Order: sequence, then C-alpha cells, then structure tokens
Amino acid sequence: MPTYIRSAEAARLLGVTPATLYAYVSRGRIGRQTAADGRASLFALDEIEALARRSRRAPTEPRPTIDVQIASRVTALSEDGVRHRGHALTDLVGDGHYEDVAELIWSNVPPVEGGDGAPASPGPYVGVEWPAADAEDLARCRPVNDLAGLSIAQRMAAASSVLGAAHPDDTPADAARRLLLVTPPLLGSTRRTGRFAGRVAALWRRRPSPELVRAVDVALMCLADHELATSTLAVRIAASVRTSPYGGLAAGLAVVEGALHGSAASLAHRFIEECAAHGAPATVRRYREEQRRAPGFGREVHLVIDAGGGALHDAVRPIDPTGARVAIVDRMIAEVGRVLPHPPNIDVALAALTWTAGLDPDVQIFPIARIAGWAAHFAEELDERPVRYRGLARAP
Repeated sequence: MPTYIRSAEAARLLGVTPATLYAYVSRGRIGRQTAADGRASLFALDEIEALARRSRRAPTEPRPTIDVQIASRVTALSEDGVRHRGHALTDLVGDGHYEDVAELIWSNVPPVEGGDGAPASPGPYVGVEWPAADAEDLARCRPVNDLAGLSIAQRMAAASSVLGAAHPDDTPADAARRLLLVTPPLLGSTRRTGRFAGRVAALWRRRPSPELVRAVDVALMCLADHELATSTLAVRIAASVRTSPYGGLAAGLAVVEGALHGSAASLAHRFIEECAAHGAPATVRRYREEQRRAPGFGREVHLVIDAGGGALHDAVRPIDPTGARVAIVDRMIAEVGRVLPHPPNIDVALAALTWTAGLDPDVQIFPIARIAGWAAHFAEELDERPVRYRGLARAP
C-alpha cells in the first residue's frame, strides 16, 4: 500500500516552497495524486524522499508523520469544509441533530440535488428519534461504574465489551447505536428520552438550558467524523482482522484516550483560562517565548474552525448572555492569528463551549460523538480484503 503525504509536508521535506513543489510536478520530476475528496494533492513519500536525497536539500530531522491513503466514502475533508456521504456538514447542522448525522453516516445515501439550481437536500434522516436505552443492556453495563477512576472513554470501552458479549451478531450501526443509548444513563444522566444531545448535556447540568443542549448537539455533529484520524485508523485496523464491531469501537476509544488526540480540547480550555487570567497578548507571547504551540491551533488534518467548527463557535454565543466570556475567546483567537500562522481548529470551538458554559476542562464530548464515524468506517473496512495493514520494520 503506497504511503502518501500532503503538499505542505512534501514541500517541507524537499526544503522548497509550495510553488516550487508544483513546478516539480509540471516538469515531471515528481507525480501527484488527488485525494479522495477530489481537491487535496497527495505525493508518494518514497518519491519525495528520493528527490530530496538527489537534491540534498532534505532536512536532517526524523522522518515525518505520514498519511496512508485509504479509499472512503464516509467523510471528505477539504478546504471547502466537511461532507458526510456527500452532504455538506454545514447543511446538516442547520436543522439537524446528532441522531440525524449518525444515521446518515451509517447509511450510504447520496445527496439529492434540488431543481432549478436549488441546493442539495440536507439528508434523508432529519427528525430521527432514538428510544431510551434497553433496560437489560443498561443493567449489564452498570458494574462498569464500580471500577473507580475510569474516564468516560474507558467506561465506554468497558461497556462496549460487555454489550459485545451480549449481542455478538449486531451490525456496526446497531453496535454504535446501542452503545450510544446506554452511555448517558450509565454515566449518570438524568434524561433517559428525548434528543440525544439533551441526554448528554444532562451529564453536567441537571436541567440544561435549551442553549446548552443546542451547543452540545452542534458539537456532537461537528465531531461525528473527521475522515481518517488516528483513532479511526485503529478502528479500521480492528475491522481488518475481523474483530467484532464492539471490539472495533473499544479500539477507537482506547486510542482517543491519548493526550494528543481526544484530550486536545481540555488543553485548549486551559489555554483560554490563561488568556482570561493574564490577557491574550501576554499569554500568547509567553507561549512563543517558550516555543510552545498554542493548544487548539494548527494541525493540517484537523477541522479548522471556519469549516464546521464555526457553526459550533456560533452555537456557543447564546450560552453567554453578557457576551463577556465569548469576547475573551474571540480576543484569544484574534491574538493567536495576529502573531502565529496557525488556524484555529475544532478543539478551540469545543473548548469555547466547555469554558463558556462553566464546565470542567476534562468534559469528554469527543469520544461520545466519534462513535458515529467509527461504526461507519468499521462497516466500510469489512468490504476490503482482510489483514491488509502491515508494517515493515527497518533498522533505525
């Protein structure tokens, strides 16, 4: 399986500007592939490294992280935004809910173009209503709460294993839906029915306001799937060796526990706290002096705030009637943008939600939301030949 990298990484490896990189393409010195989204450019890593050795312009730092190209119809990320099964996330967020997005991702229904130049329909699942968790499923999972010190993701992983033993024949979508339904009551939510976002919001507020419920709903939708993130790749590897769907979901939950993946929003939350306490200019200046990346900014593969995270950022504003807390977030984003070439990603928007609502920095919305995408990728991987992922060791 060829390994590909994106244009920014290819240019960095060669020590050239993006313009020079594409000049190499036009002269036939290197090839270029188009990513699954039809927009982004991909370059074979071996070919780039060979050209770098010939030109002797390669940096001496270690080999970079790599992108493995996998064909997928679930989600496409591009500069234009996020599309699930061809449907623009911005359209889905408009009138939809997390249940709608999840059911769409688990299906394979293409968008329907309207007549006379009208936009595509937002999706066939608007208005989905999920039932309460099955009482027997919830009873099976209750002992998980006796295991002290477990995070939300760890408890969800344990519950996934319990449910897998009880329902070995479930499809990936059935497994995801069943795990999602037991999660809020298992974790202590006071709401057993109604919109899923309301059940999740009741984990942190006994009577969450409609504004908070809507912001949580938008967060869940924006986080449902981001193409082939690290945890999603783990789920696909699990599917490739034909584990159960519940085992695949547990694999994703194990990876999302990493401090550099699912915990990123909590770091961004604490960064906002520092900006509130010491002012954005002083805080950003200190991060620059210490050569630290501002949490929630940068990372090319992550969803930038204007491509879906912007909808979440807007949904946060009604939570703050005075606008004082949102203004601090706005100043922080503006200050980072003024001095650093790093765009804000979805972690900033999620941190803005938890900070503005006065929630704990370690509130974990991410692992709950991502169950939707993981199940879709698990199902898609089952159509590929098994055990197709292998690594080749080499001497350091």
